[in-house]
Order: sequence, then structure tokens, then C-alpha cells
Amino acid sequence: MQTILIQVVFWLIRCLPVRLAGALGAGLGRAGFYLDNRHRSVTLCNLARIYPQHDRQWRRHKARESFAELGRTTFELPHVFLRSRSFLRSRVQIDGEQAFREAMQEGHGVFLAACHHSNWEMGGLMISLLGYKSIIIYKPLRQAPLESYLKRCRKRFGACLRSRLDGLRWLPKALKDGAPISIMIDQHQSNGVPIPFLGHLANTTTLPASFAFKHGTPVFGVALHRIGKGFHFRLQFWPIPTPESSGDKNADYYHLMHDISRSFEDIIHQRPELWLWPHRRWRILEQEQQLCEIVHGTP
Repeated sequence: MQTILIQVVFWLIRCLPVRLAGALGAGLGRAGFYLDNRHRSVTLCNLARIYPQHDRQWRRHKARESFAELGRTTFELPHVFLRSRSFLRSRVQIDGEQAFREAMQEGHGVFLAACHHSNWEMGGLMISLLGYKSIIIYKPLRQAPLESYLKRCRKRFGACLRSRLDGLRWLPKALKDGAPISIMIDQHQSNGVPIPFLGHLANTTTLPASFAFKHGTPVFGVALHRIGKGFHFRLQFWPIPTPESSGDKNADYYHLMHDISRSFEDIIHQRPELWLWPHRRWRILEQEQQLCEIVHGTP
């Protein structure tokens, strides 16, 4: 019944013009900013950490627009998951695909590093829509009916989804077969390595770096830029060179992941509201602050 309800809701939103659906979602997102105290607090704290030079009013505006972007993206999903290949392709400009295609033609696979920026579901779908045998490493939802339905939608142009809980024994063969492996690098990883993200340490996966140094796998960044506030985008690819190995594995992984993270900084700074600020990206710093308060009795 839950799956049927989800499908009915998606179908109803799909019947709306996509710009109207996005505008409705943005309005609900702005309302959510005032109603969701917990995520509003996380968003404002994150913005204060990254943009201390801006006043409270500026950060509050960006936080509210971040909620609006999340609502807009959510209400666009029925169009992303149910509209035709030709419709979706007509809404996206491609930038930098030639270098990515040349790397793919080498036949050794590519790691695609991405962030939760703009309509990231649209960005993830575009790789398979462009004809690449995409494999996406993702975190499954806890709600089984929604997870099952969204997984089918994400795979509809031929992508393969691999849960990050399933281990990595499949990965070397996938790269040997020439697959592009997409992975989000902007989520907190409890077993990750502290690496600067937007200038502050955050636990980050080192998976792309480990394969880049061990197997020579090329690494590219990819981001979907929203043009204005409508359902028009620019998908951007850019290569991230792997530096010469220093002989210190940990240092090598750190420096490459730092380069990968830093390559997203200008993209996020250009339009901060397009990034997912309600996520507790800098959790390790929050934990350090809490420990300091416990030990010293002061912030």
C-alpha cells in the first residue's frame, strides 16, 4: 500500500508542469524552514561556520533558500523519474564530456566524485542517460517501500546501484569492465579520514584515492548546475589529476581527496543555496566542541 501511495503521489505531481511543481516544492521548502527547528539549526550553524564574514540576515536568507532548493528538487523528482529520455536530455547542457569520454575509452573505468548539489538525482541519472554503464554507490533508505521504488527509478536508463553497505569486492571487476563509478564525497563518513571540506575538517571517504593510486583509475568531478530557478541545468565534468606518489599511502590519499573536495568549493560558493546545508557534514568538529565543553565547562 505504501508503494502504491508513493506511485500515486508521483503521478499526480508528474501531471503538473515541471516549473509549477518546482515552485510548489520551493514554497513548501520555505515553510519547512520555519517548521523544522532541528534542520534549521543545523543549516544555520553550518553556514555560520563556513561564512563567518557574512551577517546573520545573509545566512538566514541562504538557509531559507537552501530549504527551498531541497523542496524544489523533491517536487521535481516525479518528472526526473517518469519523463522521457528526450525531455530530460533537452533540459541539460553538457560541459567537459569530451575529456571524460576519452578517459572512458581507455577501458579502465573512471571514478566520478559528486556532491549533493542542485538536483543531484537528475545529475546521477544523466550519466546512464548519456549512454554510460553507470554504477552508483549509494546509501539505501530505511523505508523499504520508498527505497524499492526509488531504486527502480534510478535504474531506468541502465544504471546499476550498489549499496555502500555491501562491501567492495565487486569494484575491481567493474573498473576492469570500464564502468564509471559515481560516489558522493560530501557526506559524513564515520570511518572516513578528516579532510578539509570548504575549509574545515570533515570525515571523508578515501575510496577514489585508493583506486587512483593502486590501479591508476582516473578521477573526475561532476556537478549539476541549476540555471536560474527553473528545470534547466548544466552538467559539468572536470578531471582531477592524481599526483605522483610520495611513498606514504595515507599522505597520498589525503592530498588527492583534499584536491577533490577543494574542486567543489567554487561551485558551492557561487550559489550556496544549491548545496545540502541541513546535513551535519562537520560532525567531528561538533563532537570536539562538545567534548571541550564537558572537560572545561566552556565552549
